[in-house]
Amino acid sequence: MMGQLSMTPKVADRPTLRRNIKTCLEVLSKLCKMNSQNNEILPYYLFYINELTENVGIREHFLEWLQRPSGMQCRDVNFCDYPFVLDANAKTQLLKEDAILQMQSAIEDVQRRNFSVEYFFDPINPYLVLKIDRKNIVQSALTELSRQGSMDIKKPLMVTFLGEEAVDAGGLKKEFFMLILREILSPKFGMFRHYEGLQTIWFNNKSFEDGEMFCLVGVIVGLAIYNLTIISLPFPLALYKKLLKRPAHTLEDLKQLDSLVAGNLQKLLDMEEAEDVLDLGLTFQIATENFGEVETTELKPGGAEVDVTLENKQEYVDRYVDFVLNTSVEKQYSFFSKGFLHVCGGRVFNLFHPQELMDMVIGDEHYDWDEFEQSVEYKGEYYRKHPTIKIFWEVFRELVLEQKKKFLVFLTGTDRVPIQGMKTLRAYIQPVRSGDDFLPVAHTCFNLLDLPIYKTKDKLRDKLLTAIEHTEGFALV
Repeated sequence: MMGQLSMTPKVADRPTLRRNIKTCLEVLSKLCKMNSQNNEILPYYLFYINELTENVGIREHFLEWLQRPSGMQCRDVNFCDYPFVLDANAKTQLLKEDAILQMQSAIEDVQRRNFSVEYFFDPINPYLVLKIDRKNIVQSALTELSRQGSMDIKKPLMVTFLGEEAVDAGGLKKEFFMLILREILSPKFGMFRHYEGLQTIWFNNKSFEDGEMFCLVGVIVGLAIYNLTIISLPFPLALYKKLLKRPAHTLEDLKQLDSLVAGNLQKLLDMEEAEDVLDLGLTFQIATENFGEVETTELKPGGAEVDVTLENKQEYVDRYVDFVLNTSVEKQYSFFSKGFLHVCGGRVFNLFHPQELMDMVIGDEHYDWDEFEQSVEYKGEYYRKHPTIKIFWEVFRELVLEQKKKFLVFLTGTDRVPIQGMKTLRAYIQPVRSGDDFLPVAHTCFNLLDLPIYKTKDKLRDKLLTAIEHTEGFALV
């Protein structure tokens, strides 16, 4: 099919070509649907047609798709009707386009309303500027965001910290996300349950915080997506399924949150003898620990009196999973979703697969180290063929995968990469004249590496490995 797309057929052949392409897409659509219904036997990205981004006017397809009523099919070929063929780069472009269109629409609406006081929107300032107090970052963010108009939130984000003169060229924005999420997701806030096995979190239905705080987290996640900034947000895939209105109620969904409990439930399902099930002494209730106390909740009316048996074990597992992921946290999730949709509401998100949306937030693990090397920029006297830079890349290429990932954590604060690829990391290396005995230093907020001018490969390898092996968490410098 892509061979046909790259051709320039005669005008008389174009209707036939379009029909053939649409037939192919319809067949792929049915295959994709069947694959989804069977727990994605094939990875979703195998349906990508990567050449579309460069060879087809995706923007024009998107504009036509937006103008059509939702659910109405295009008579011609429109690739937005088949979003599973669009790769991450295409969808990222459409996300940017959607933000621009919403901004333009808001400005036109303000002009029609003659700058009504009740509809605040600043069409002059092209940025969403947040003035943040480091000493009270959560309340400061709440206050700043509450002052913004409904469409100002769509503007490119710019952060300034009170009392500091630094201009946000991307580093301050990244630091803001890192600091506020570290604060608000911490156990001391009690807003989220922390699962040690997979280092994941989920909403705490017993939190003392009000809906405003959960809404703030949703807004922060939305802002990160719109500003293409990777953040550390250890939610499982179930969150992104829920945001895209897809069911999150399977044992596999729970496994990505709490692998230990999911494993035990699977063992229950695998039991074939009635006596083995009854010996477990389970009833239709669930026990949870809240601030040091264990509470039990019935999974259905009278559940405390209903034994789990060989016949109803599947019902028990289904209700257990649904309780953890959905019914018990409905209130907290609804506030989070409200904040997220305040920033990211729009039809464009219907184009995303849950995993793609997750990768937009926390990055993915598709590493292209050659692309990374080619994208790095240099400052000061360093340049690509500088002796120290040459031995740096020689050392880097010899590192094993886990060491390279540790270097990414050291440099950027995370071992995940942007969904658009490693070329968008925007990393920098600059020289420091501190001597061979000093270690490299990373400024994670700016993806900037201070690299002493080492003379030998052995010395550089020794110092680099020492630096990356002894880094814990976010090395904010």
